[in-house]
Amino acid sequence: MSSRRDELAPERTIIKVNHGKQIVSTVAFLLRDQHIITCSHNGPLQVIEARTGKFVGDPWEDKERSQSCAVAVSPDGERGATGSKDGKILVWKWNGKTAKIIAKSKKHSAAANCVCWSQHDDGAHIVSSFDDGSVAVWSVTGASELKNPLNTDDTRLRHIHTIKYSHDGTQLLVSGYDREISRLTIDEKAQKVQLDEVIKICNNPEHVTSATWAVTTDSHVIVTGSTDGKIRMIELPGGYLSELEGQGHSDLVYTVILSPDKRVLTSASLDRTLCFWDLNAKRIIGQPLLHSADLTCAAFAANGTLLVTGTCDGEIVIWSMKDLLSRTMAMENLNGRDGDITTRPPFDPNSPIPTTHRREARRLKSSQTIPQPHPQAGNPSTVAHTDRFL
Repeated sequence: MSSRRDELAPERTIIKVNHGKQIVSTVAFLLRDQHIITCSHNGPLQVIEARTGKFVGDPWEDKERSQSCAVAVSPDGERGATGSKDGKILVWKWNGKTAKIIAKSKKHSAAANCVCWSQHDDGAHIVSSFDDGSVAVWSVTGASELKNPLNTDDTRLRHIHTIKYSHDGTQLLVSGYDREISRLTIDEKAQKVQLDEVIKICNNPEHVTSATWAVTTDSHVIVTGSTDGKIRMIELPGGYLSELEGQGHSDLVYTVILSPDKRVLTSASLDRTLCFWDLNAKRIIGQPLLHSADLTCAAFAANGTLLVTGTCDGEIVIWSMKDLLSRTMAMENLNGRDGDITTRPPFDPNSPIPTTHRREARRLKSSQTIPQPHPQAGNPSTVAHTDRFL
């Protein structure tokens, strides 16, 4: 079996931008991957040019100068959605130079920590989650005022940190400061969002800090990151839970994202490393991308050639992913495993994700210990996870 960890050395950093020593909470690529929108803790939204790192245009601020907690970019790259500390959801139009507000909601009683665009209908909807554990689905087709959302406060979670649309727009994946994640179903005919399943991922005192939908060559899956640094995968519809193998993270995993070609999972951690994972083989690949400070966010360009990361000390780093991903694809065989070509029924990644009707996931009893720090990653901070997880 070949060693992907040796063969997939990461490409060099192509640019670094200092962001005023403020925590970079969110990054995302805008139209045609030419610009990157950044959201900083206690600071305004700002756009930088991906090629030069220079700031473009004025900061994105409303008249009330609401503090932004989250930002997401529409599938066409022309609109941004933000969630603010006062609970408002704002929709922005970006023309390559400036941005203006084209729709907004009223304030909510809790901060809007997460926003996500629907993919199945070209961004006709936005889902937002709030610090009180509630979720709202908004229609953004032509209206200047966001109102009458489909909503629920039955997520069984507190202080939601991640919310993700499924590829077909029928389900929502939610994670927060808890040992569990929740799956919600969207019933547009009945005009409601309802809880479908609660899945236990880890035991106290650990919490799930990030989650995303993904696929393997065999099935739909859910991938999670947690405060113990472990990456776990739930296979659907069976609910089998396993830990991905390899010397990964030694600290809280802040975000997990899937590459545009859906073959590589990327995880960003407070241990200052960005790691890459093969979901088919259930193991780490390549070498970690090392940073000078704790990682707080990451995002791929739509074409997969660039990846941007943000840190707690205000650094934004843009990495070239072209060669790394092309080598990953070249090493993949028909079923995504080294030297293990077998015949399987074809799996359609665009098929509906089956609901589970609250069936409890089966947990894999792993004998693995908590990952030790990567030799080049340095020692993790001794500050408690709960104090650092913003």
